[in-house]
Amino acid sequence: MIGTVEGLTADSPYPGVERRRMDADGATVYWYRFRPGAAFPQHRHVQEQVTIVQEGSIVLRTADGEEELSAGAWVVSPPWEEHGITAGGAGAAFMIVLTPRRGDTESVEVLP
Repeated sequence: MIGTVEGLTADSPYPGVERRRMDADGATVYWYRFRPGAAFPQHRHVQEQVTIVQEGSIVLRTADGEEELSAGAWVVSPPWEEHGITAGGAGAAFMIVLTPRRGDTESVEVLP
C-alpha cells in the first residue's frame, strides 16, 4: 500500500479542525491540522494512541492535568484514558496512530 496524505479525503469534525484517515491492517493513522485555538473535546476510546506533533504546538488535556507539546514531541495515551487536544497560538499539525485499528463503525466517547 502506497499513497500520499494529500490524496486522503479530509473532513472537519469540529470547527477549525481538518483530519485525514488511513487504515492499515493493524492500525489507524490520522493526520490533523488545527487552526490556532481549535480543539478536539475530552474523549476516550478503546485504542492506544500515539500522538506526534509535526508543526506548531498543542495542549494535551488529561484527567491528570495539561501538558504543552511542541513540534517533535510525542506522547502515548493508553486505552480508555480521558484526553483532549487544543492547538497553540500558531495552530498545529500532528499525526495520531491508533492501535488496534479503529473499525468503520467505532467512534470516540465524548465526555462532558
